[in-house]
Amino acid sequence: MSDLKAIFSSFITDHLNGHQALPIKFEKIIANAVFNLLDSEILIEDNFSAKPALIEPKVSQALPSFEQTYVIDQLTDQVKLTGFGPHFHQIIGLFGSIMLQMTASQAQQQQVNDWLEQGHFGHFLMTDSGGPSLNNWQTSLNTTQDQWQLTIDKKWGIEAHQLGFLMLVVRQQGKPFPLTFLVDPEQAKTLNQTKVGASYLDNAVQLGNVKGNLNISATQQLKLGGLSSVNRFLTLVRPRFVKALMNHLLWLADNKRLTLDSQLSENIKYLQDVADSCLAQDQFSIHSVDQVLALKFASNELLLNTVSEGKVASFEDQRDLLGFTKMEGSSYRCFFEIYAKQKRFRK
Repeated sequence: MSDLKAIFSSFITDHLNGHQALPIKFEKIIANAVFNLLDSEILIEDNFSAKPALIEPKVSQALPSFEQTYVIDQLTDQVKLTGFGPHFHQIIGLFGSIMLQMTASQAQQQQVNDWLEQGHFGHFLMTDSGGPSLNNWQTSLNTTQDQWQLTIDKKWGIEAHQLGFLMLVVRQQGKPFPLTFLVDPEQAKTLNQTKVGASYLDNAVQLGNVKGNLNISATQQLKLGGLSSVNRFLTLVRPRFVKALMNHLLWLADNKRLTLDSQLSENIKYLQDVADSCLAQDQFSIHSVDQVLALKFASNELLLNTVSEGKVASFEDQRDLLGFTKMEGSSYRCFFEIYAKQKRFRK
């Protein structure tokens, strides 16, 4: 392994090895993946010093617990028997329920419960037509003294071609962080909704694009908890998402849609064990988010490697697995979030 690979892959591998030692071949997959992500900014501006070893956090706080996680864990186990498709919407919906508990007021939570009882599906719309950089987002909040208006141009939302209620993430001009608004089904109905691309998971999941304008009120903003709530939420849900993906691989193998050799089996078990280790932690610290980012990075690269080595028979299954490498954190995003945080500690 070259020195550059050793320096930069450690941003991922240190967090994983802290739970359990990586299998040697899996570590090489991760190191090559990180190497391929090094961009112009890093190659020009980084000082290429070694990353300091992780230290025990001096401060930690108790992670909140949620009843939904017990149901999610049961559904995740069932993915081994059924595949991800039959349980995908319920798992994602329960993720959304946890997020709302952490960010919504009591009145907003009651609104959502009423909409769910009326049969409306909830949609979390984050991905923007303007690309990953918040500064370029086309979805924005425009305010005057008398009116708040949203300009909306979101893409690739789950079932966003037939909207229920929305958790809509938007840019606010001049601010370095996004805002999230709760949009009711009647408002959502007025937006332009289009199906995009072929479906996923044996026709269980369809993506859609959403465009339009809405007048809203300040009472629709989800603002409890702030960024800290989002980080705690991701710490709780990302390991469970990875476990579901690993169980989906096992289901594909059981149904002769994937070739499961001893190396792949070892790597799947490794990620499941690390996910369980992350979930066993009941304290939130400075390392918590980075650990689950590293876990999702490793999951992405295992899926990509599995497809690239020809272990997945059908085009549809290949597309499903590659699609999951972009959902809940692409490798690029996972690596650069960890790298950016650690940059100031390197001399």
